[in-house]
Amino acid sequence: MNYQNELNENQFEAVTTEAQHVRIIAGAGSGKTRVLTYRISYLISEMHVLPWKILAITFTNKVANEMKARVDKMLPEMSQDLTIRTFHSFAAYFLRHEISVLGFPASFTILDEEDQTKLVKDIAATMGFKRGDKIVGKALGYIGKQKLLGKYPDDIKIVNQQFEDEKTCLEIYQTYEEEKYKNYSLDFDDLLLQTNYILENFVDIRMKWQEKIDHILIDEFQDTNDTEWKMISLLQKPFTSLYVVGDPDQTIYTWRGANQNIILDLNKRYLDMITIVLDRNYRSTQSILNAANKLIAHNKLRVTKNLYTNELGGEPITVNCSPSGRLEADYVAREIKKLKDYGGYNYSDIALLYRSSYITMDFEAALTRYQIPYKIFGGTKFYQRREIKDVLAYFHLIVNTKDDISFSRILNVPKRGFGETSENLLKNEASLANKSMYEYIEDVDPKDSEIKSSLINSLKSMVKLIDIAREDIKKNEEVFSKILEDMIWSVGYQEHLRKEDDGDERIENVKALFEDIRHYLKNNPSSTFDEYLQNIALLSAQDEIIDGDHVTLMTVHTAKGLEYPVVFVLRFNQGVFPNQRAMLEGGYIAMEEERRLAYVAMTRAKKKLYLTLAMDYSYVLQGSLIPSQFLKESGNEVVQNRDNMFHSGPRLQPQRPKVYHFDDGDHLDFEREEKKPSVPIFDDVTNDVTDWKVGDIVIHKKLGKGIVIALEGDDIIKVNFEEHGEKSILGTHPSVSKGGHEA
Repeated sequence: MNYQNELNENQFEAVTTEAQHVRIIAGAGSGKTRVLTYRISYLISEMHVLPWKILAITFTNKVANEMKARVDKMLPEMSQDLTIRTFHSFAAYFLRHEISVLGFPASFTILDEEDQTKLVKDIAATMGFKRGDKIVGKALGYIGKQKLLGKYPDDIKIVNQQFEDEKTCLEIYQTYEEEKYKNYSLDFDDLLLQTNYILENFVDIRMKWQEKIDHILIDEFQDTNDTEWKMISLLQKPFTSLYVVGDPDQTIYTWRGANQNIILDLNKRYLDMITIVLDRNYRSTQSILNAANKLIAHNKLRVTKNLYTNELGGEPITVNCSPSGRLEADYVAREIKKLKDYGGYNYSDIALLYRSSYITMDFEAALTRYQIPYKIFGGTKFYQRREIKDVLAYFHLIVNTKDDISFSRILNVPKRGFGETSENLLKNEASLANKSMYEYIEDVDPKDSEIKSSLINSLKSMVKLIDIAREDIKKNEEVFSKILEDMIWSVGYQEHLRKEDDGDERIENVKALFEDIRHYLKNNPSSTFDEYLQNIALLSAQDEIIDGDHVTLMTVHTAKGLEYPVVFVLRFNQGVFPNQRAMLEGGYIAMEEERRLAYVAMTRAKKKLYLTLAMDYSYVLQGSLIPSQFLKESGNEVVQNRDNMFHSGPRLQPQRPKVYHFDDGDHLDFEREEKKPSVPIFDDVTNDVTDWKVGDIVIHKKLGKGIVIALEGDDIIKVNFEEHGEKSILGTHPSVSKGGHEA
């Protein structure tokens, strides 16, 4: 094989180097898998390395299989003797041969995630918990975190609990390990930890395996964690060749244990190490690469490189700034329609990438409205997420007290001490009384029930809060989004979510739901709560398209390693991308990872890249949205579209007509009415007051006189009424008028 003809100059150098320690910095789309495959072929065919003396480690089984297939085409007679595995696969292979020194048989069982969960549930049940209790998820998270740190129960001493139930989690962890041992089972983390234990403590075994391996090659090296690196270090003898390929600019899994310093500091560990940079990109246009290069150059923790392509041309990056999140989503949907109908693209060529899952709601609604098929990878559709379904269950009980399905869902959410036995008793007693569970709880005297009085009273408190919310909504005195928010937080749901490992993200999703209600009210000020719930039900009933031509929605983390002809990076706003919570918790280090995430997002695009953002008030962030700092850092400017208004702080926006129309499929036209979207949005009567200020006097037909004390965005104003106290109301509602300004 003529390697020089098959590779570019840097790739050829990387494949043919004779250095013992080699670090390949492979930029996005630079052909790193090709280089690794050709390196293996070169070692065998030109350097006469025996194939069974080579160990290649990949990040996924898919890549391992691809590499095996490629090598097999080049060296069919040699590939069967190669070892190309993931870290976990190699560890399992090692343990099948060596675990007997720990008293385990070679036929040990490997527990998958479902097996682990079942075991922890069984343990929790023996301790008096129910299999569905929150302690199960908390214990699973605790076990995973401790194993990432390389700690087993005997290594942990709790003086002061770091979180509620830590001692219980440790007790479950201890029993979990004992049960595994009795059953001769290992989980995925054990594979790595037990391999390291044997290599470290049994010198003869370590020397035997070191003698087996002369060359170690590792793919996606920037994602290596400390446990994996320890294994590689233990497998090396003084003359072992180490060849790693990775890109520090694509380290986005530090939250899962990836240690970027391993690849960055490798040249300090091996003073003879050579570094070869692969910077020619075979995926994206130069305009995309220019933006990605400018962005990532702001990071300090990296190996300098600038991606380039020899392909001429390429469209400039499209930056679209919309007055609101709804219009941003509408713009994206219309652009997708154009790309499909006039641009020669299929829906499957298009990916929508986002930093946080809570933003998908607007985009799912827009795609549904324009009848664009889509599929969410690595996530759940917004209205199907557990916390959203919990909150909607509460909402349904406001409207329908006979809804036993919703009542059963939130019976023990937040935790009220109800288990399967108590729930079955409640269902039986309600059925005998010929009432729904909700109605039965409203009327029953705790003395007349077999259920503990404390449980009955806890449900009575919940039902009372729902009753109050129902009555307040009937009064139509203030926006029902505020009433619903007060009710959900009053039942303790926020505190309930905070106890979960991903509680902050779930709280953001619930806040996004409240924001959705506020938007709905703004666009439909005279609409009822029942109509809102009906609207939600129609959206969530959309069938999920599994196969066929569909747009892909996914987080940037999920998109790593993938590529699409067209990529939209959504909600490119400060606080969203980069993520506000990550920045607050992690400081500069977290900011660098956020920037790497944006770099990964941009470099998924092959031909067209869109960066879209909104400029309205964010209920999740509690402030007005502004452009992401990554826009300026990547050399992109925000161009104001028609009707786009920039402002600082929450400010009420002028009302626009609520019927949107197409103008030849290109842009929204507020005058013509020839073509309409599949779901029209109708005009509502307003009072035409859009310039409320703090201190303005409000005259409300029912609530009387009051003074504006805050602007909350989406035309919602907070008013202190003389007779009714503070209430949040819709400033454009027909029942509201302005009475001047307080002196």
